Amino acid sequence: MQDKINLRPLRLSDINKKYLLWVNDPSVTEYLRIGKQRLMRNDLVRYIKNSPKEGRHNYAIITTNSKLHIGNCSIYSIDKDKRKFEIGYFIGEKKFWGGHYSSMLIFNLLKIGFIKMGLEKCTGYINENNIKARLTNKFSGYKEIKRVNNFYEKKKNVIKIEISKKDWLKNAQVLCSKFPKLYEI
Repeated sequence: MQDKINLRPLRLSDINKKYLLWVNDPSVTEYLRIGKQRLMRNDLVRYIKNSPKEGRHNYAIITTNSKLHIGNCSIYSIDKDKRKFEIGYFIGEKKFWGGHYSSMLIFNLLKIGFIKMGLEKCTGYINENNIKARLTNKFSGYKEIKRVNNFYEKKKNVIKIEISKKDWLKNAQVLCSKFPKLYEI
């Protein structure tokens, strides 16, 4: 049976060998903005310490039963006037790739943004070649809006995606009824 996940604030104590392996593994970071740069512990400490000043809310992804830290996620680019935000995530522990883990963490991030923060729209960009993430986002209720060429670097085409609070609530009801052990509002 699939383990459920919870999100908790990311702490400096989460920066360990495992976390450093994740952010320096090209297969984990292939579609992330950090790309192939080599990160050191000090880079991660600075990132976590500077995040609140930059309006970024970072979370550790923790399995409910085994209490394993399997990855990280965040809410950022919060625009309170337009009531929108973006999310980002990665699952570093490869044995947790697949199943509902990515969709559960998206669900929980959107729940925080829409319910706790009172925001109305989540937008973002996804590499057009990241088929698994595109399918997960579709499953999570996102709509693909348009293609954007050369977004981050040359030859990296992305797709703009978005989901409204109204659409998320509809999708959340479906997920909660089909998979009540994994999703709850």
